[in-house]
Amino acid sequence: MSESAWGEGLAATATQATPASFPLYPVALKLAGRLAVVVGGGPIAHRKAVELLRAGARVWAIAPDWPADFAALEADPESGGRLLRVTRGFVAGDLVGAFLVVAATDDVTTQRAVARAAESQGVLCNVVDVNDLCSFYVPATLRRGSLAIAVQTDGRFPLLAVALRDRLARLIGPGFAGALDRLAAARAEVRSLYPDDAGGRLQRLRALFPDEALDLLLADRLDEFETRVETWRKGLAS
Repeated sequence: MSESAWGEGLAATATQATPASFPLYPVALKLAGRLAVVVGGGPIAHRKAVELLRAGARVWAIAPDWPADFAALEADPESGGRLLRVTRGFVAGDLVGAFLVVAATDDVTTQRAVARAAESQGVLCNVVDVNDLCSFYVPATLRRGSLAIAVQTDGRFPLLAVALRDRLARLIGPGFAGALDRLAAARAEVRSLYPDDAGGRLQRLRALFPDEALDLLLADRLDEFETRVETWRKGLAS
């Protein structure tokens, strides 16, 4: 098939399909050092800014008025000077150089302006609770250190995702964070010992973490899990 024929076929497919025809493609974004714009100055905007800063993004927060908690966030040393507040309404030029934008405002005119600007500039856009204006949704996420479990419903009923996340939080305790660090160190050790043996690495890692090891973590039997890892390490080079 020629390139032109393929392009024509793709265009025909696009005219027959709607965004709702396809499931969403789940991803985990690397935001460190990237510019993210938050439009709005309320509690939801504040939460979004906190989450983006935690992911390492540079955040421009744009709103005509600011509550005290945003000023505190701007001054927080953990933000590392990566938050800039802009005291005015949104303009399309605010998205120049941005990787993504979150509109957390109830103003319909502003919501639509953000979505239009994002579409024209190729910027990922989330308008909170307005599915038709979004190019991505933010899942309900459970975090245990580097472990993240994201639950989403393609925007159809976010409260179900939240309920499932909270149920999982009762099953997956804080001990998983330390366990993951331990497993990551063990994986690095295997890669160092067997740099040219992919099959051997996989075999040894499977021996480290069979179903029984997961059962120990789910039962919060962390001491037994640690003993299993140490026993595995002693036999690693043999």
